[in-house]
Amino acid sequence: MRLFGTAGIRGITNADITPDLALNVARAYASIFKGNLAIARDTRFGAEMIQHAVMAGFLSSGAEVYDLGIVPLPVFARYVADFMDGGIIVTGSHTPPEIIGIVAVDSLGRDLYWDRSKEVEDVFYKGAYNNVRWDQVSDSKEVRDEAIEHYTTFLERRVRGVDGFSIVLDLANGSAAGLWDRILENFGIKVHCINCERKHIPTRPSEPRSTTLLELGKISHKYDLGAGVDVDADRVVFVHKEFISEDAAGAIFARRYAKRMVTPINSSSLVEYLSREYGIEVHYCPVGPPEIAEAMIKNKADFGYEETGKYVFPPNLWGDSLLSVLRMLEIMNSEGKSIEELASEFPKFYQIKEKIEVPRELKRSVVEKIGDYLEKNPPDGALNVLRVDGVKVVFEDSWLLIRASGTEDVVRIFSDASSKERAKHLVEYGKKMLKEFISKL
Repeated sequence: MRLFGTAGIRGITNADITPDLALNVARAYASIFKGNLAIARDTRFGAEMIQHAVMAGFLSSGAEVYDLGIVPLPVFARYVADFMDGGIIVTGSHTPPEIIGIVAVDSLGRDLYWDRSKEVEDVFYKGAYNNVRWDQVSDSKEVRDEAIEHYTTFLERRVRGVDGFSIVLDLANGSAAGLWDRILENFGIKVHCINCERKHIPTRPSEPRSTTLLELGKISHKYDLGAGVDVDADRVVFVHKEFISEDAAGAIFARRYAKRMVTPINSSSLVEYLSREYGIEVHYCPVGPPEIAEAMIKNKADFGYEETGKYVFPPNLWGDSLLSVLRMLEIMNSEGKSIEELASEFPKFYQIKEKIEVPRELKRSVVEKIGDYLEKNPPDGALNVLRVDGVKVVFEDSWLLIRASGTEDVVRIFSDASSKERAKHLVEYGKKMLKEFISKL
């Protein structure tokens, strides 16, 4: 049985993700990733409890533990990549407040790829932990301030010409609250902050989407840019007078920074336009941070993104909302255009994203059965049926993707088309089919 999904190990706090589980996962991890290990957490109920269990597991296995406390994922990952042999951040990221995650990374700061997470799982299930003698158990070291300073210096070396802008941020009452706004002010940017106090449960849903960032959308026109993030601040959605689709933001970044890019199979058809019009070499991968990072290394990509609002700029191998905000301001400054003017230079594709709750034990099998059916019975006009991650039906002007979520007990139905009507038709077709197959199981 696999423990790790597309973003670590996730479940309900103190039910699925218990201190006992966290302790033994950490012991298994530290039995493989020996040496200096970092640990951090987000602001949720129970995150501190799980973090302490992870710390105990690390220490009992002889690791030197560096405690970053509450920090955004980009701060944690950058610190690991530059100084550590690995680490775990306890975070539910964009998920509902009752969900927590144990997100393990390697020495590059990226989510464990499947081969390494399987090593951890093997040790976990065998109970073959590396327990050290009493006099080899050390104390942890608190390095939050050091990690934030290091991350800020990292940004300052890479971004220029953003002073004088004004921005409104929605920080989801998460780990970036009180930090992202301060760092931006140090760049000479005027900042207005929404949901800028840390809370166990954010005022609005953690996942940043146009439907959850309502307050941000209402006032973004008063500033040069609006940006909303999730609780661990690896995702970001942009708005200014109107919401900019995550794919359009990815296109703006790609045109400026990419010669070779990586993106998951559920990205917009806009990606093919970038390839044709700007000669950008595009490599598709399955959905999820481990796959994106692995594909970026394998293909030596200089940019990567996924439609959730994660934008990856090497040497990072993870989404970084603050670096993405600074990069967007950098582009706006150099081209003298607003973000909506930049987005208008690309053709518009419409995506609809739905999800249906499906029991964990059924979600993958139902998608497999739908894939088998569609391969034998493709709908009218289908050019191809792809099984890279879930099942994707490709038409001349559109596509439909049905895939099991790696982080939630849901099956996601995505459509992408050059018209809203076509996108809506496809997603309704996908939802109807999914419900029929669920009823059969």
